[in-house]
Amino acid sequence: MLLGGLFSELVDQRRARGKRYQQEPLLCALLLAVLSGATSLRKMELFIEERLGQLNALFGTSWKKAPTWVGIRRFLLKLDATKVEEVVRRHAEKQVSTQPGIQFIALDGKALRGSASRVMDLRARQLVSAFTQDDLIILGHLEVADKSNEIPAVQSLIESLGLSGRVFTLDAMHCQKKRLQ
Repeated sequence: MLLGGLFSELVDQRRARGKRYQQEPLLCALLLAVLSGATSLRKMELFIEERLGQLNALFGTSWKKAPTWVGIRRFLLKLDATKVEEVVRRHAEKQVSTQPGIQFIALDGKALRGSASRVMDLRARQLVSAFTQDDLIILGHLEVADKSNEIPAVQSLIESLGLSGRVFTLDAMHCQKKRLQ
């Protein structure tokens, strides 16, 4: 049970044939790679390769070699992003609901680097994220719809989190006289 069994309830969509790496340990290794600064599939592969012995000891696995960046890509493409989001949100809700008192929750929008294309005339994809300021726990995120801005996305994210009695902090963009519905 890694990370409190966070990823154990996800259904593995891969075929049984050729499945070298179990889903939960691989997801945890990739998460650790990203948290350590890996910004590409090749850097994730390198992270796992450099720490293979430590990761085997931590996860109780016996990987002989790190998955290639191509294998990591295939693995990530098979993941159901909405299911992963649901699992992470449930985990975050458990963490937040067990703590007494007022919680301060920050919401902010960011453009995803590298998601824009002048050639294909694509705007950068934008996400709105919510996280606790005290514990720095990410509660959830939501993609901003095309031809919209982050104001309705933030309102939708606050609604979907279902947290009442909290103080939300936002940037100046959200200082509007007229509240959007």
